[in-house]
Amino acid sequence: MKLPISWLNEFVKVDDLQPRELAERLTRAGLQVEAIETIGNEPLGDDFVVVEISECVPHPDSDHLHVLKVTDGKETWQIVCGAPNARAGIKTALAKIGAVIPDGGFKIKKGKLRGVESFGMCCSWKELGFGQDHSGIVEFPAETPTGAFVRDFAPGEKPETVFDIEVTWNRPDALSIVGLAREFAAILHREVKLPAVDFVEEDTPVESEVKVVVQDAAKCPRYTARVVTHVEDGPSPELMAKRLELCGVRSLGLVVDVTNYVMLELGQPLHAFDHTKLKDRTVVVRTAREGEKMKTLDGVERTLDPSMLVICDAEKPNAVAGVMGGENSGIAPGTTSVMLESALFECASTKFTATKLGLSSEAAYRYIRGVDKDLADFASRRAAHLLQKYGNAKIAKGVIDVDNRARPLNPDVSLDFERARRLIGIPVGNDAMVFILRALGLVPRQKGDGMLYAGLQSVDFAIPSWRYDLSLEADLVEEIARIYGLDNIPDKMPGAPSISPLSDEPFKARARVRSLCAALGFSEAMHYSFLSAKELDDFDTRDRASRLVIPDPVSAEYAVMRPSLLPQMMGSLGRNASRQLESAMLFEIGKVFDSRPGEEERLALGFVGPVGREALRRRAAVTEEEAVLWMKGAVCTLIERLRAGKLEFAPEEHPSFAPGGALAVVLNGRRIGILGALSAKMRHPYRLTTQMVLCELALKPLVKRAGGAGRVSPVPQFPLVRRDVAIFAGGEVASAQIEKAIRASAGKELTKVELFDVFKPKDAKGGARSLAYALEFRSAERTLTDDEVARDFQRVVAALKAIPGVEVRE
Repeated sequence: MKLPISWLNEFVKVDDLQPRELAERLTRAGLQVEAIETIGNEPLGDDFVVVEISECVPHPDSDHLHVLKVTDGKETWQIVCGAPNARAGIKTALAKIGAVIPDGGFKIKKGKLRGVESFGMCCSWKELGFGQDHSGIVEFPAETPTGAFVRDFAPGEKPETVFDIEVTWNRPDALSIVGLAREFAAILHREVKLPAVDFVEEDTPVESEVKVVVQDAAKCPRYTARVVTHVEDGPSPELMAKRLELCGVRSLGLVVDVTNYVMLELGQPLHAFDHTKLKDRTVVVRTAREGEKMKTLDGVERTLDPSMLVICDAEKPNAVAGVMGGENSGIAPGTTSVMLESALFECASTKFTATKLGLSSEAAYRYIRGVDKDLADFASRRAAHLLQKYGNAKIAKGVIDVDNRARPLNPDVSLDFERARRLIGIPVGNDAMVFILRALGLVPRQKGDGMLYAGLQSVDFAIPSWRYDLSLEADLVEEIARIYGLDNIPDKMPGAPSISPLSDEPFKARARVRSLCAALGFSEAMHYSFLSAKELDDFDTRDRASRLVIPDPVSAEYAVMRPSLLPQMMGSLGRNASRQLESAMLFEIGKVFDSRPGEEERLALGFVGPVGREALRRRAAVTEEEAVLWMKGAVCTLIERLRAGKLEFAPEEHPSFAPGGALAVVLNGRRIGILGALSAKMRHPYRLTTQMVLCELALKPLVKRAGGAGRVSPVPQFPLVRRDVAIFAGGEVASAQIEKAIRASAGKELTKVELFDVFKPKDAKGGARSLAYALEFRSAERTLTDDEVARDFQRVVAALKAIPGVEVRE
């Protein structure tokens, strides 16, 4: 909303305040001034004042300079000046120290000219930014008051300051000059003056000039029509045209300009019809017929439908109600008879029509947000006043007013003073609250005694017709707080200590997981909680029945709440790799959803490329087994550092992972997730020639023990004894089965079992391979003998031989 300050000043006095102060006050009250623009010359500041030269003597060391004594009536300054017209007794313009000269942009400082101090500068009109006259310093008429600001007596057109104000959806009353004047009046505690609406009517009754029929009272609660039987259309007055231009509206002639002027001034859209073009002098407000067509003022033929409200004559549509007029009945050169429409149209209907037709207009912008319910006739009278004042309009007697508005326009709202004080947090008095609400146009229903409202507990307020947004007590409290000044509410810490019963352990646990993932080399990723059904189907179709589908998504790309973190992790890694990133490691902590409804927090890990290799071996191809083992090692480290418990892995199949390349992650006997290498089919869309491995784990069991204290073991005092065992195992024998057998048979002195070599002979079949394990024996009480270790080792060998498909290599 554009707000010229000179126009605002017609309705509330603000010219005694600087524009920046006005902007600050309005912004603090809730209507943000986004920009301040000055049209014309920049206004001179308070540092430029009218002074009188009380003394003028020649400079002691110059043949053309003078030493002046000037006064503003309160202070006297010494000025060195070289103007030929400088003399005692004249009044001129002084730029004080600190002033910036418009012509040149330099700042006035205290200085010396040929040894004589000067405390300012007497200026010419050119130096002040007005014209090209620099033959001498300014000479004001003798009656000019000394000490006045120079800007008030500068020649030519005064500069105009325009505010660009962001008006929120809940404040349609601020989409007008008068609406903003009401706001400033409340903020500054000043009176509002409404524009003149008086005019002289002819004897001809308006009923003989036009007939109005409203067929849809729900979409058009009120319709007024006033007829101007004769008007002299032509160029608008200079002031009106300039104000329209300052607000971004082009001047098109008096009649059209008046409707735009009143809309900007009062916030009520109007439309002017050529009265002679209305068939049978009839106006019908109805819904459009299916397929009905009309050419709007922008020259485009529109196809209408029964959902749209139109303004018609006896035969055809002439305007889309609340949006735009028709080309055939609009004001054109030679129009002398006008019907003024000022109506109230329903917000939702106007919004639907404007959107469906792809039309936007200043009128629709206001109707969609809500126009003052009681303004139609007042705005019509204001337009009639201006047409008569500037166009010698002859106006038919009376107005046709079809009024079907529901009463009351806005229901009363009760305010409990004590509750308001508790909400605001400061002791605002009852009278102060009533004063603020009165200033905003609210009327108290009860009357106070003596100290006015000090003795009342609550008061009911009648809400003005222009404030759609005030319907609750909280709304009134908010109005009181913002006008009183939110900056006046002191910063105060709570007086009583507050201890939350909530534990911060879950937050610390998540932070611990993030820290560990980062230490392992993973970078955190964050994805949306919803994605497309296609992304899920491409990854895994088995969960279709349990998916949580969004009923009305903003896009098909965000139609399903994610049941897993893996599809998005795969996409992020794949896109990075397809852009020639050699390797990438990502993790994400996020929630997944299903249709129970339910949600669960999970941890996803993923990498692509040779992340576990040193630099000299990064060019060699990464095998599927190698990549899975890297991820397995990361999960083992994570579980160990979180002290989560006993970790196991079991074979598992997944449609997106390579056959035999997926493992179920089992923690303390319960399956908590899956890890695996992506199949070649899934890697193909990203043109991946390396491996991608993904892992997803339930977060809750991972962090269950993260905050607990670990067990402390004494530092070993006795040496360990190492024995290696190599076996040849068939593909059906898992390494976990072998390790379990070793631990069960070795005895309590076995402290560690480590698989350190895997070899697959070329002629091996069915996944058979050679495995080598390192076994460490150590006692916490004594040094073990070779015989004791040999006895335990032989039990291990015997246990391994008993496993079907295992051959011990001796």
